[in-house]
Amino acid sequence: MIILETEHLLFRPLTITDLDDMTTLYSDPEVMRFLGGPRSRSQVQLALNRYIQEYQIYGHSFFATLLKENQKFIGHCGLLNQEVEGQPEIELAYVLAQPYWQHGLALEGTQALRDYGLQQLGFPRLISLIPADNQASIHIAEKIGMQYERDIEQWGQSFGLYVVKQPQHANA
Repeated sequence: MIILETEHLLFRPLTITDLDDMTTLYSDPEVMRFLGGPRSRSQVQLALNRYIQEYQIYGHSFFATLLKENQKFIGHCGLLNQEVEGQPEIELAYVLAQPYWQHGLALEGTQALRDYGLQQLGFPRLISLIPADNQASIHIAEKIGMQYERDIEQWGQSFGLYVVKQPQHANA
């Protein structure tokens, strides 16, 4: 079931059949550099089960991200329920395999998810939590209209909180 489609990408709910691809993705130290480091297969299985359950509960979570031309799994992008400093938020997040970096795919995917979250799902705002030294993700966040709001501490790490809002909420 395809949820979203862009020029080069397809997004569908994750399934248990994505475990091997997710394990490969999560075992790459460079991919996981800003995400707490590589994960074992059993850790990936727990995360995948959580993402599947979140999708069933909320109708959104991480989506498998596929290259449209060949349906190859290249990572996952999504809208995640988070609590930040006691406030519920929706985080726009993505993880792509290294061979797909620097091809505009993260930008294409995050633009589509921004529009999906704000326009179709009607969230008043979306956030991204980005470590200060993750310049590539900061660049993408800014390209899709996110603005730095403040520094926060979350999960024992420091992040910049980036925000994009519905047009009618832009000054709120």
